[in-house]
Amino acid sequence: MPYSLKDERTPFRGGKNILASIHMQYTEEGATLDASKIGAKYLPVGTPIARNLTTGKYEVFSTATGFDDFALLNVDVDCDGKHDVFVGEVLIRASVYDGKLPVTVTQEFKDLTNPLIRYVKNI
Repeated sequence: MPYSLKDERTPFRGGKNILASIHMQYTEEGATLDASKIGAKYLPVGTPIARNLTTGKYEVFSTATGFDDFALLNVDVDCDGKHDVFVGEVLIRASVYDGKLPVTVTQEFKDLTNPLIRYVKNI
């Protein structure tokens, strides 16, 4: 479950399972999503993220330049664009269903996370 400084309840959304195996590993320190860079948007499970080398906060993946620690969100996140959100369920090693991932998971991202994240076809 993602956390921020906002005190509110949000309705259940999503519920999609992207995992193709029970074997996975989350990042030990979690990820602080940079609300100022992400803006007010809903991030579905499977969204690719990367750590900005300057700020140390995570953003939605767009390029490898200036970023490291590439990972996938394993939860839905509703970002308001004002408050940073801390997410603990950040996949750094897993097998995931390629067809269930958002279109923002590009081939460049897959190449950066291979072989730690395996992208399998749902048969």
